[in-house]
Amino acid sequence: MNRFRPLLFWIFVFMFFSTTSSVLFYTFGYRFNFDRGIFIYTGSISIKAVPEKVDITVDDEFIPEKKLGILNRSIHIGGLMPGEHFIRVSAPGYTSWTKKVTVQSGLSVEFWNVLLTKENIVPERIPSTAYVTKIFQSREKGIFALTKKQGDIFSVDIFDTDTNTSEQVLSLAHTTLPLDISLNIEWSPDNTHILVPTEKDGIVTYLIVNIKTKQVVSLNDLTEGETIHTLHNPRWDPANRDYILYTEELSLYRVNIATTETLPLLIQKGIRAYNFSGQNIYYLNNENGIIYRISSNLIPTEPLQITTLSLDLLDQSPYTLILYDETRIAVQENATGKLWLYNTIRPGETFLKEIAKKDIRGVQFSDDGKKLLFFSENEIAVYFVRNWEVQPIREYNTILQIARFSNPIRNIVWGADYEHVLFSLGNTAKMIELDNRDQRNIADIITFPTLIRQMLSYTEDNFLYFVSDIDGNTETLSRIPITEKTGILGF
Repeated sequence: MNRFRPLLFWIFVFMFFSTTSSVLFYTFGYRFNFDRGIFIYTGSISIKAVPEKVDITVDDEFIPEKKLGILNRSIHIGGLMPGEHFIRVSAPGYTSWTKKVTVQSGLSVEFWNVLLTKENIVPERIPSTAYVTKIFQSREKGIFALTKKQGDIFSVDIFDTDTNTSEQVLSLAHTTLPLDISLNIEWSPDNTHILVPTEKDGIVTYLIVNIKTKQVVSLNDLTEGETIHTLHNPRWDPANRDYILYTEELSLYRVNIATTETLPLLIQKGIRAYNFSGQNIYYLNNENGIIYRISSNLIPTEPLQITTLSLDLLDQSPYTLILYDETRIAVQENATGKLWLYNTIRPGETFLKEIAKKDIRGVQFSDDGKKLLFFSENEIAVYFVRNWEVQPIREYNTILQIARFSNPIRNIVWGADYEHVLFSLGNTAKMIELDNRDQRNIADIITFPTLIRQMLSYTEDNFLYFVSDIDGNTETLSRIPITEKTGILGF
């Protein structure tokens, strides 16, 4: 018996080291491949989802919650063999998210913006908003201007979302909001006035409405003493209260709406388009296609040249400037829909990029200025203005085609995470992700009985607003929550 004790000892030693080695290999992410007879270093997947409590399956195998690692409010699934895996993220009452992913040894595949939309959601109808045609948010949280059209009467109401009450501030007969989508109601910086474009008998008139006193003044009347009365693109001065900027015959003017005794001030000639960033005015020079800057606080002042590469401007076509800041400026040729971008990657290194040759209807920078959303009647695309260093990694000067449909796309806007795009297709509001690894997940948010006229994502009060017909009688304003405690859309 004694002679077997050394043998048993070494057997147990061997088993101990074999088991310990296996445990250590497993702990450090190695798995034994029986087909190949070797240990393989595994990979992992990280998922950050809304809602946070979700069910996850990998290759149709449910992952128990106890096997999920939680870090930075994300879910980590380790120990996956290298190769293709099919991931499904789901939650009761929500649509599922699926993706085929390729896992590599020692690396984590990350999905930081997995959004599940809630199924069968019922919109909340906003009272006293029948016959609404369009809504315009103010800078003050929860306050909107609503345009209505009932018979021959055009009216504007101020709506407070906190109290769900509205008050009419303007009513006109035989008048409409102009069909030109670029002509919209604009709130003054202090939220005391609104600038309302109206159209009657083919003539566009701009009305300045004091929302407290309901006093109405025609901007056209304030400006006709000095100019030939064909004003365009009126905007509130970003730095000076009671002042409005506008263009006439390629000249930029400023007028004081608080007095009728002061004539409009000529600021600059040769203006093809202008816009603001902060308290600065940027404009596209009609003569040389160069962008300049002037301070709204220092008028008159010598313009500062911003760009050196000029645009060959098309005769008789209006242009639009879309600014993020001085280093990122998009220029849209409205007649053809052509789109360019001035992009400064490093100080003194600005390049001019033609983004699209034609048919662009709208352009929006993301809030961080790293992406540019642009779209036509049937297509949505995103241009990366800066490097994107979160998976999936993108380099600047990259264009992603996001979606294309045979029917017209409307109400295209960024989701609040800027990794999703919201839009409407007929009577259905939809959401699509930018992540094109495998397939792009696209989900229905809500469907109305008739066409969605307008969709407004307003994250300040946590609602997505719609102008549409809910019950088949008349168009009204409704809303659904953007997020709940358990999540709904996730942005």
